[in-house]
Amino acid sequence: MLAGALAGVCLAGCGGGGGGSSSTPPPTPAATPTFSPAPGSFNAEQSVTLADATNGATIYYTTDGSTPTTNSAVYSGAIAVNEDTTIEAMAAASGYANSAVATGMYVLAGPSVSVVLSTHDRTSLLAAQPSLTFTARTATASDNQVLADETQTYQTMEGFGAAFTDSAAYLLHEVAQSGAETSAMNDLFTRNGGGIGLSFMRIPMGASDLARSVYSYDDMPVGQTDPTLANFSIAHDQADILPVLQQAKALNPAMKLMANPWSPPGWMKDPASMSPVSMLGGNLLLTSTNEAAFANYFVKFIQAYASAGVPIDYISLQNEPLYVTTSYPSMGMDAGTQLSVLRDYALPALQANNLSTQVLVYDHNWDTPAYPETVLGDSTVLASPLVAGTAWHGYGGPPGAQQTVQNLFPTKGQWETEHSGGTWVSDQFTADFVEITGVLRNAAKAYVKWSLALNENLGPNLTQNAGLGGCNTCTPIVTVNSTTGAVTKDIEFYTLGQYSKYVLPGAVRIYSSNANGIDTVAFKNPDGSKALVAFNNTGASNSFRLQWGTQSFPYTLPALSAATFTWAGTQTGTGTMPATAEIQGSSYATESGLQSETTSDTTGGYDLGYLTNGAQAVYKNVDFGAGVSTVKVREASAGSGATAKFYLDSTAGTPIATVTLPVTGGWQTWQTVSAPVTAATGVHTLYVVFSSGANVNWYQFQ
Repeated sequence: MLAGALAGVCLAGCGGGGGGSSSTPPPTPAATPTFSPAPGSFNAEQSVTLADATNGATIYYTTDGSTPTTNSAVYSGAIAVNEDTTIEAMAAASGYANSAVATGMYVLAGPSVSVVLSTHDRTSLLAAQPSLTFTARTATASDNQVLADETQTYQTMEGFGAAFTDSAAYLLHEVAQSGAETSAMNDLFTRNGGGIGLSFMRIPMGASDLARSVYSYDDMPVGQTDPTLANFSIAHDQADILPVLQQAKALNPAMKLMANPWSPPGWMKDPASMSPVSMLGGNLLLTSTNEAAFANYFVKFIQAYASAGVPIDYISLQNEPLYVTTSYPSMGMDAGTQLSVLRDYALPALQANNLSTQVLVYDHNWDTPAYPETVLGDSTVLASPLVAGTAWHGYGGPPGAQQTVQNLFPTKGQWETEHSGGTWVSDQFTADFVEITGVLRNAAKAYVKWSLALNENLGPNLTQNAGLGGCNTCTPIVTVNSTTGAVTKDIEFYTLGQYSKYVLPGAVRIYSSNANGIDTVAFKNPDGSKALVAFNNTGASNSFRLQWGTQSFPYTLPALSAATFTWAGTQTGTGTMPATAEIQGSSYATESGLQSETTSDTTGGYDLGYLTNGAQAVYKNVDFGAGVSTVKVREASAGSGATAKFYLDSTAGTPIATVTLPVTGGWQTWQTVSAPVTAATGVHTLYVVFSSGANVNWYQFQ
């Protein structure tokens, strides 16, 4: 009982009137650190500074997502933020409790990216997609990287287009409904709305095979000649061709025009090559009087078109000079003849008449680069400012021939001036994207289809209308219904438009790598904006990451589909190519002694073919990281086999690897071989030097 009473007394008032000591209050926390600039989204790398209002405070921070402690990094200067980063910071000071943790999230949101998609199943054709945003992230070896680098530049573009054939002009001017024709011309020659902005067009000088009749500008009865061209007249073109041209030029004043004959007037032919002479085949009569008349035929044409308000930017002396046929207008002209006629007659005639129209040599297939090499190899021709370069057609050989000639004559240019679609092409959609990208990656300043318009029967043409021959299976950009006058867009409108709508005249091609199953080509437009076209050349959806400087974004393309990405802004930093990724052979920055070509390997795209001894491919900014020990090479050979030697930064010294490329039994029979690598760390320019005898698709270091 006593114990309970005492306990009660203590509970009521032990402590003696409050005169004893009390507990010490906890220390005040240090001020919470602050960030400058304030956390948020930014378009470029940031230098983040931390501050604290507590006198003598030490700031500790982390960037790995963990909570900072006094064992974390001590803040001593600005923190460089070049990718999405979360900074956690706390302050500690003598006499203070540790501060609360401050969190700063920095998101480096780069430029917005517009996306336009065309799919193989045609459910989307030049269809706008949700926009993307670059973020500060570097692609890794597993990202299937596409690297774009605007510091590496190549040819300047003049445009994309087709030909104002007699058939096309007639259909658009006379057959198409007025409203349909106006709409079609706007869609073809402007970039307004659904327009694709064609800006490099070709004009046959006289009849081609896609014409309603055989005609020239100076037809004479058999046995008669007109060396002074007294009877020269473009009256035929005034009916349809010139009105359509004038309309197109009004819609797109910057349009470039190229003209050339399928045949000059028949009386200019050598009777020894055909009898009687006509526009159907034969060779040019090589006399000074006739060659002068031939040269002046171009002068008269250029002057007459200029008087009609249609200046001619380029000519070639002969369409497809190595193909002579009696089925439609044609004429043979070997390289030696073209050289002498150009040097001794055509160039002097242009100069004498103060004409600025330039000449494109050759104008035939990729399979005979020796032809333009012969013509441009003449010192007078090469030095002439009136010789712009070489015109090419796409009916034979690889477009890598363009780069071969460009490397030999770097002061001249390359133009692809004809490749028709046709009913013989089983998959025009895929064929177009593989070819156009390949052509542009090989120095071409223009890509030109064949007839701008045809009717539902793929005419008019000389087969249907004149009982002759020529292409009765070529396909156009638009179809004009011969009965209703309706105009419809063909698939080539969309494949061509995937480039022409977004790659502007004056655009400069910039470096872009290819990836596994992804073909690309990229440009910087005159306004500084960028455009990159990517094509998934595989039968399944395919993901990649586009790296531009220090920023990137991921994208997944449906099977056999193409997208054009456009964005503004300035590149920050230089992206690198992981050596441990699959480096496509066709991703070279420069090359010599080889030609890229389409491949049937599982990656699709392009391989390195036509290797000569000493051929080399150069790849910039390849990152070997902390080191690699092996290199794998994908190769095929129906020849004698070859070797590939890998060097860093120059071809001097000892290679880091030498790989034997054995015979596989076919130029497209692929296998993977490997070899050890020594002394490769960090970022380098990679040189690969080949001997002849194999094709190469890709490399990968491990």
